[in-house]
Amino acid sequence: MRKIDTSKAHYVGLDQRIAPRSDVYVRLPFVMPDGRQEMCTCVNISADGMLMRFERGLEIGDLVVFRMPIIGRTAAKVVWSLGGKTGVQFDKSIAVEDYLPMIRAMGARADLN
Repeated sequence: MRKIDTSKAHYVGLDQRIAPRSDVYVRLPFVMPDGRQEMCTCVNISADGMLMRFERGLEIGDLVVFRMPIIGRTAAKVVWSLGGKTGVQFDKSIAVEDYLPMIRAMGARADLN
């Protein structure tokens, strides 16, 4: 049996995410590790992290800060980046009372009730 290093992102077997994601498609401003401001596209999000598209890519471990609707500044750490897609984990989980209003503001298409 192969041992999996759980300290790193991996995609072996079932989806290993902490929380289910909500599909969205919204442009978000964010601050790069060097202080430059850029724009990315958020593809899906949960209270713990998100998948973003950013063509220039980022390095694993990079710290970025997003300007999110409803909740404002949200810091995150890059956990993987490949082919213009990047997964980040938020420093703090988004509070349940803020999550639904935030994803509605992002244009989430699923039934959120």
